Amino acid sequence: MIKHTHTEPTKINFSKLEERIMAINDPFLGKFNDVREMLYELTIENKPTLIVATGGSKVIAYYLQLIIERLGFTRIICEVIEPRDYFYKANRDSFSNLIAISASGSTNGIEEVLTSFKGKKYLICEKEKDTDYEVISWGNELYEKEKSFISLATSLGPITLLLDSTTSLNLEIGSNEIKRINDKIKELLIRSANKIDRLQFDFKDTSLVQIMSGYETKTSSSVLESNLAEVGLSAPVIHDKGSYCHGRSNLLSRYPNSHMIYLTHELKDLDHLLINSINDEYSNLTVFNTDDLDENIFWKEYYLTLQMYFLSKKIADDKNIDLTMPEYNPRLVKKMYNFKGEM
Repeated sequence: MIKHTHTEPTKINFSKLEERIMAINDPFLGKFNDVREMLYELTIENKPTLIVATGGSKVIAYYLQLIIERLGFTRIICEVIEPRDYFYKANRDSFSNLIAISASGSTNGIEEVLTSFKGKKYLICEKEKDTDYEVISWGNELYEKEKSFISLATSLGPITLLLDSTTSLNLEIGSNEIKRINDKIKELLIRSANKIDRLQFDFKDTSLVQIMSGYETKTSSSVLESNLAEVGLSAPVIHDKGSYCHGRSNLLSRYPNSHMIYLTHELKDLDHLLINSINDEYSNLTVFNTDDLDENIFWKEYYLTLQMYFLSKKIADDKNIDLTMPEYNPRLVKKMYNFKGEM
């Protein structure tokens, strides 16, 4: 077992987070251009698109899905699945485009999926690869790779490049606009950290974290759920707001010492009902929103995702656990992570 008696690696990686994102999003390297061209091709074709990802890469996949479905002039049908699910999906040939997301580009199943798919295909990964399909890499010589179990920039870097390409619907964007985006990202990093610093709740004894999410918060809820589960910080459960009205409130009743994280961009009647009803019975609900950001949904979900990263850090700090280099069973993790057999 790897032993860390403090959270120093977490502090280092968070202190370098802005620097690493800026290196990935350097306007003079133009990494955003490859993403822009991919989105442009997808919107011109206006055909069903399948996104394949697993683990932490699903965070990027959900954000990409949000973008593709909401570019406004396309209304593309878009679905996110796991690599294993691809081989059991009977209608996979109905999709014209496939986007695979994997930091290494060789996650088990990813290469097999890309080989099997007959339509237009893309791979989003860290390093360039010599392939017969389009590869969009986000790594470069300026980027200092994180040495961690939970790599922050591995998800936030590609998400930032996706954000660049959707700041205007015509997808025309230049280096000056990227600099403006980067200045805003720096501001949102500070605002997100400050929001979490103001939280009064201590997660030290919290063994169950319930996450209330909707369709537009799949990226941010996935970030928190993935971090909690992969680091072993707490047992995470994601609730859909509609389904919660049909019996799922019993989990909060049976585990009153759990904490509920409520994610929202716009308060609707259902949100008011859920928040007010839960607060009438319990005192362990915290609402995270983007009311203080006057931007479109792409910016709002990016902002909420940043908040969930800093919330993950707070939960880890409260429990004195290293978020980015936690203790884990190396034999078990490596055996499963390196599996290359039939799925």
